[in-house]
Amino acid sequence: MSALIQETDRQKSAASPIDGLSLPRESDGAAAATGHLQPKGSFPLKRVIGAVLAALIVVSSCLVPGTESLSREGVMAIGVLLASVAMWFCGTMPQGVVGLVGIVLLVFLGVVPSLTEALSGFTSATTWFILCVFCMTAIMQKSTLGLRLTRALIGWAGANSRKLVFAFMLGTAVASFFMTDTGAVVLGMSMALPLLKAVDAKPGSSNLGKCLMLGVAFAGVLGGFALPCGHSLNILGIGIMESTVGETVSFLGWMLVGIPIFAVMLPVTWWLLTRVFPPESIADKKGVIEANTASCGAWTAKDRKSICVVVLLPILWIAGNWIGALNTTIVAMVGVALLFLPGMDLMSWREFQDIAGWNVFLFFGTVMCLGNAVSSTGGTDFIATLFLNSGVLEIHPFLVLLIVGYVMYIIHTFCPVAPALCLLFLPPLLLWAQTVGVPTVIPVFVVASITAGSFLVPLNPTIVITYDQGYYKFGEVAKGGWLSAAIFVFVTVCWSFLVCDVMGLVQAIPL
Repeated sequence: MSALIQETDRQKSAASPIDGLSLPRESDGAAAATGHLQPKGSFPLKRVIGAVLAALIVVSSCLVPGTESLSREGVMAIGVLLASVAMWFCGTMPQGVVGLVGIVLLVFLGVVPSLTEALSGFTSATTWFILCVFCMTAIMQKSTLGLRLTRALIGWAGANSRKLVFAFMLGTAVASFFMTDTGAVVLGMSMALPLLKAVDAKPGSSNLGKCLMLGVAFAGVLGGFALPCGHSLNILGIGIMESTVGETVSFLGWMLVGIPIFAVMLPVTWWLLTRVFPPESIADKKGVIEANTASCGAWTAKDRKSICVVVLLPILWIAGNWIGALNTTIVAMVGVALLFLPGMDLMSWREFQDIAGWNVFLFFGTVMCLGNAVSSTGGTDFIATLFLNSGVLEIHPFLVLLIVGYVMYIIHTFCPVAPALCLLFLPPLLLWAQTVGVPTVIPVFVVASITAGSFLVPLNPTIVITYDQGYYKFGEVAKGGWLSAAIFVFVTVCWSFLVCDVMGLVQAIPL
């Protein structure tokens, strides 16, 4: 009888307007969008090329001998990472499965001593945060909040889909000023998904879907650098500065660098993204959207409970900048618990299972595992040392910072271990800055902003979350973001150098 009642409830839920706005699953097109489905009778050439290329990379890395500066294990760890990137790019297998293959290779080739160490990425707080933060998405999908927001945005933007994309990017970026980038992206994505369902935007083919999913991810990265409280890497950079050279930077000083960069880059990124993927008009869908969103009706008790959670979690994330116990992952876990708290009962566990990003959890967890292997075997240290000792620090300081910025961006794109990169690059750059008379705050700004995220491949948390929805392919991230990335590094270095060194508006503060 209980099973019959549950089945009846599911049938009722399927008939509701809210359920019609649930997240697209792989069966709805996400798999096709990421290259996991092939037309019947076709030969998966691209997928096979990815597998062959990955095999060649792994075999080559096994044949390269180790050196005093880089062990054989380090060479093979880099090889496994590059092989995984090749398979991700070609869509050889589902993203999480490719990561699992990489972990198996780490153990099989003896890169790491045990499976437990190979799986170290799944003990990362960020990996669990990515899974738990989907409580925000679940609330938006299982209440009328997403519908109500869609109606408000359509009322503001009208049929102008480019204006709509900018609205979502701006909202996500501002949220990222005060909370974790990933949380801001999930919040923006949670609000965008109901809209995409309402306009029948097909995953993999809709340019509006590409612009919204990539736009909120890019905006989260840009907003995180604007204020020192916007990203943990900002705080880490300031901490390294204090311990290395005994100096710090004020909150206002950071804003004088971060806010102008954000003010330039957000419209530039939006303009480039909507030119690469011109979003389709929604003029002919406006009536349908208004009809669907008109079904919201009066605010229910479930809606009121949902909006309390949606408001509470960002407040706690912001408070976490000053209260250590309010770790971003802990707050996200609390959010999951609130969904099922007696008296709240916002959804069933089965409903949460259907919405939660299990694929993105597996994907990002394995990415962290591969990154940790490269770092623990000395691969990251080798690359950083090789670059910094190449003589690049002997040229003009501005060119040094520009080259360092672009090189770090590439390294972080394919080896997303941001804290490790900050610890490797920042101390020698700070000492170099003192030696040549460059304000020490400049390397902190440059390194913190560049390690916050990448616009080239979906291997960092902000991009991974939206990639899992299937609206864009692996290679389309670089297509939509390569020029924005190049401009971002250039603008960051130029503005930091100008206001700190030339104009002297931002100075380091001795402790």
